[in-house]
Amino acid sequence: MSTEPIPLSRLDGSHERTQRLLIEVADVLGHKWHPIILTQLLNGEHTFSELGAAIDDVSNKMLSDSLSTLEAEGLVDREVVSEKPVRVKYTLTQQGRELEAVLDPMLRWGREHLSVDGVEGTQKPTGPRLPGRAGGEVPDDE
Repeated sequence: MSTEPIPLSRLDGSHERTQRLLIEVADVLGHKWHPIILTQLLNGEHTFSELGAAIDDVSNKMLSDSLSTLEAEGLVDREVVSEKPVRVKYTLTQQGRELEAVLDPMLRWGREHLSVDGVEGTQKPTGPRLPGRAGGEVPDDE
């Protein structure tokens, strides 16, 4: 008999608290722009315009809404810099920085199993594909 604890991912999926927790996590990380914003902020503080320039295809409204949500979730700090013109800088809270341990495996899994720009990972997916995802090989950008 193993003395190692049961991994959290193997807990009873029908357990109400476990399901509720997974739904809450998916609500935060499941938004299209949230993981991208969090990953950018893992590299340090950014102003709103720096984030907008660094994130492809995000509108100013969506970036603003996403940053507000992440701030409300306690993952991002917003600080108004007292300069002319007034600027706002964003940083991760400690709770936000702890998501690096979640975001890195998500990115690794995506590189191995999902397609980006018509290039698929090293293994064929066994389950259903998300709409709009084509096959091909994912380039290793590490």
